[in-house]
Amino acid sequence: MTIRPNLPSIEDIHIDAAVRHLTAARNHLQCAVLRFDDAGYEHDPTARSYSYVAGIVASFNDRPWRPMPAPIPSHIQIAAQEYRRTSRRSY
Repeated sequence: MTIRPNLPSIEDIHIDAAVRHLTAARNHLQCAVLRFDDAGYEHDPTARSYSYVAGIVASFNDRPWRPMPAPIPSHIQIAAQEYRRTSRRSY
């Protein structure tokens, strides 16, 4: 009787390694986003990169990726700009 181990294919091993690297990248990007926030900065490219990498990792783990939110109506944007101007805040 021959016992043959049930080993994954080399392609599956490479995909699993890539997902592990993406998971580590997601964690580092999240840390960077939080540190920018703590310092009082908003770095949009880092936040978007985190979102994209988190979506890729979620799709490989069979979890739904968060859809893009609906656009904010223009009257709300105008009111927010007016509020920031009158309260002397800048974001």
